[in-house]
Amino acid sequence: MSSHTVIDIGGIDSWDGKTFVEKDLGAEFVGMSVNSAEPGGESPFWHAHAKLEEIYVVLDGQGEFAVGDEVVPLRPGTIVRVGQNVHHALRCLPDSAVPLKWLCLRAAGGALADVGRDSELDRERPFPWNA
Repeated sequence: MSSHTVIDIGGIDSWDGKTFVEKDLGAEFVGMSVNSAEPGGESPFWHAHAKLEEIYVVLDGQGEFAVGDEVVPLRPGTIVRVGQNVHHALRCLPDSAVPLKWLCLRAAGGALADVGRDSELDRERPFPWNA
């Protein structure tokens, strides 16, 4: 497997519905979808994951996120983490001026704390854009 993959999913205005991108990326440990819901649109059902943790990153639009018994307002910049076995759903507010656009990242497995500091720093290597 290659050390990296680059794909083009188009600009945010071209997103329609839900598109899973992990297969196109060849990702092994993290799943990701790009999502769009028109004003008044909502999840078709509640759902929960037994093994996955999810992170929702709102990029545009206004909405609400139901997580357990709580309703969280959504706007650009809102980030919601949903743990395992927690039912959740979301909607784009009917009066949102634009569709709700968000990323959903999914991962399972070991805790990040168990990975520890996993980076190798190279302060001497020049960046290619400065060459």
